[in-house]
Amino acid sequence: MSVVALSTMWAKDRFDHMAEFATKAEELGFTQIEANHWISARMLDQLIQTAMPISSVHSPCPAGLSPRGTPKSRLSLSSLDESERAEALGFARQTIDLASDVRAKAVVLHMGEVPIDPNPEEELRRLCTRRPDQSDERIHIREDLFYRRRSQAPPYLEAASKSLQALVDYARPRGIMLGIETRFHFHEIPSVDEASELLDSTPASVAGYWHDVGHAEVQERLGLGSHAEWLSRFNRRMIGVHLHDVRGICDHHAPGKGDMNWEMLGRNLPAGIVRVCEIGEWNDEAQLRGAVAFLQGKGIIG
Repeated sequence: MSVVALSTMWAKDRFDHMAEFATKAEELGFTQIEANHWISARMLDQLIQTAMPISSVHSPCPAGLSPRGTPKSRLSLSSLDESERAEALGFARQTIDLASDVRAKAVVLHMGEVPIDPNPEEELRRLCTRRPDQSDERIHIREDLFYRRRSQAPPYLEAASKSLQALVDYARPRGIMLGIETRFHFHEIPSVDEASELLDSTPASVAGYWHDVGHAEVQERLGLGSHAEWLSRFNRRMIGVHLHDVRGICDHHAPGKGDMNWEMLGRNLPAGIVRVCEIGEWNDEAQLRGAVAFLQGKGIIG
């Protein structure tokens, strides 16, 4: 039997009770579930009571507010505000405890961001949507983005590294792997070089790379990275993957409903990693039917 999970992302605003989600996931051919960072404590309790195994937990889970009233998911592990970073670490530790309690294999981490002006990237996305061909304007925007990010990144990367080291120390005795995820936006940590720096300073027995196929693909289509480079550089450190399809520069479509190069992925995903379909809630049930068979046919799952 193929082992593949469905993220609770798809459950958003769709089910009255998470037992209904688990039943539907099994009906669609999924064997496990990933608990993502938007589900409430009540929904999490409902999910835990089902018979479906939880493969992984996306930090911070469950959703909620910090004492200062900030949503947990907006707190940054790379913040230079030590009180914010401490709160982010606290919620990540709680997620690790949760993963240990439900016998999940891994926790997926967002490592933070470099707070550069988001407008140039938004303009680049608009240009790529209107005109898929290259232009001098697109080249100029990319050069400006690379310069801004490189010049401002060092203190934020240092803070992210401190956070990761602290979480490694916490996760190690609890038997939980930490997966640093490829991010969707250019200002988010890590870039491919930053991922190398973070992982080189951590033990492979505790921390690894979590590949998000849609994020890496969209970054390549924007001219901001190479999908193949992520796969080749971190093949030996990869512990999990988020699977979804891409149309243009829009991701989180059901597998087989976009134009992702699945054959390339099938050749480069290592055996034994956690495989999770992270499908946007806007995909109706018909979009998901056949997704598991599609991934089997492409060699993505066994």
